[in-house]
This record gives sequence, structure tokens and C-alpha cells, in this order.
Amino acid sequence: MSNENKLLGELGEEIACRQLEQKGARIIERNWKCQAGEADIIMRDGEDLVFVEVKTRSSESKGFPEDAITPKKRQRYERIALGYLFSHDLPSSRIRFDVVAMVIDKDGKVAVRHHVDAFGEGL
Repeated sequence: MSNENKLLGELGEEIACRQLEQKGARIIERNWKCQAGEADIIMRDGEDLVFVEVKTRSSESKGFPEDAITPKKRQRYERIALGYLFSHDLPSSRIRFDVVAMVIDKDGKVAVRHHVDAFGEGL
């Protein structure tokens, strides 16, 4: 990953956190890592423990950011969630998977789509 892409991703995560908090979510973890991979954001939304994947692009020329969520990536996110639940002794928590997809163009204009319960949406 190029440094430019890394910075774009970090900016996207920061914007996503701010917007999620404005909607009432409580951010618990950012960039939580385990053997299965990394969760961009872990938050509480009411009683739900939510694992949020943030996908950020500089344009839609190669498709929408959320198009990068493949069935294989979904399985990896589910393994990450299980790792978190068991490492924090939360095996009975209700969990949900959200995707925050955004495009930040060269002029700094931001377009954000928040897919709540994204795996249930059929992304």
C-alpha cells in the first residue's frame, strides 16, 4: 500500500469515527488486531457491539468502495469478531457488522455511505 493510500485510509477512519460518534455510537477500539486480521473500528451502538469496516477511495472510477467487501473478507471479519469476543470475555454479546464507505476527492469533498448491518444487506 502506498503512503498516499495509507493516509487516505487513516483520514477515512477519522471521518467515520466522528460521524459515528455524532450519531450516538461509542467508539471502543480503533485498529484492533488479532491473528485473523484487523478491525478498523469497534463500537457500541445501544446494546450492539459493532465491527465497522471503513473503505475509502479517492474516486469511484474503479467502483464503489464497498464493492471491495467480498465473501472471503466477510468470513475474515467474522473471525476477527470472534477473536475480540473471546479475548474480552463477551461470548454472548449481540454483534453487527457495518461498512462505512466514502470517497474523498482531490478537492477534499467527502461522500459517505453508512451501511448498517451490512452483511444482512447483501453487500
